[in-house]
Amino acid sequence: MDRLDFYYIETVNNIKELDYLHHNLSKFTINYDVDYYRVVEPDIMRPDMISYKTYGTVNYWWVICLVNQIFDPFNDLYVGQQLKIPNILDVYGFYKNYSMR
Repeated sequence: MDRLDFYYIETVNNIKELDYLHHNLSKFTINYDVDYYRVVEPDIMRPDMISYKTYGTVNYWWVICLVNQIFDPFNDLYVGQQLKIPNILDVYGFYKNYSMR
């Protein structure tokens, strides 16, 4: 699952492009209890490692950033920061309901 799966595709001059202004990412909702994770030094600039530690895969780093309103993962993470970690069932449900591809 990739966050780009939630963007619309537009055809411009016979070339398919992602439309970054229109997407379903804002429709992510939390229906199950969340876990929390406190950022430690090795996690700085590594949301992929936070995803690995919490989900067992690096693929959901973007979900963690989305839920915690982290727009620049290289500068917005800091030691001691407490992050919400959505339940994997919310992630799967979101993909099932709003994936474009």
